[in-house]
Amino acid sequence: MSCYYWLLDFNLPSQVKDFIHTLLHYGGYNEMADLLVNLTSLASEMGRLVSEGYVLTVLAPNDEAMAKLTTDQLSEPGAPEQIMYYHLIPEYQTEESMYNAVRRFGKVKYDTLRLPHKIMAQEADGSVKFGHGGGSAYLFDPDIYTDGRISVQGIDGVLFPPEEVAVKSEKKTFSPAKVVTKLRRGKLLEFACRVLGTIGQHSWLDSCR
Repeated sequence: MSCYYWLLDFNLPSQVKDFIHTLLHYGGYNEMADLLVNLTSLASEMGRLVSEGYVLTVLAPNDEAMAKLTTDQLSEPGAPEQIMYYHLIPEYQTEESMYNAVRRFGKVKYDTLRLPHKIMAQEADGSVKFGHGGGSAYLFDPDIYTDGRISVQGIDGVLFPPEEVAVKSEKKTFSPAKVVTKLRRGKLLEFACRVLGTIGQHSWLDSCR
């Protein structure tokens, strides 16, 4: 069963179903869509927030960016969820509003649902750049989905809080991380299922059965 048909049977507000459906059909964001639908309760949490009147901006890493995640970054319990929560901004932002903000103020910090961490944005090369140093990402596919409640902005990198970027850089000095290469749609999900299975937490995940 495809992700979208599974969504039709799931009790989610139409905005959440629509934006995940849009990711699936836009092209280049299948890994992000798979994680939202199959791996975590994140879609349900987003649905709850939207139904209560909150707005969200999703910074969606493309498949090429997701393929660069390392085994170290994914092996900790709850790591995929934490990564995705850091890409959710509890504000409604479009390409125009973010670009105008960074042009006016230079640097802007946005709250994320991974409290208390924030994402820094600044103008770079005529676009918006998020993050710090080697852990940065550009606004790559703007306004993939905008409906006044949920905004989805495609980016070309996976973002991490500055503290984690610093730790990652230190680890590279001693032991290069193993990169998960040549990921196809669902490969990241398969890896997460194996990790969950080793700690006995796969039973709640239908796609891992």
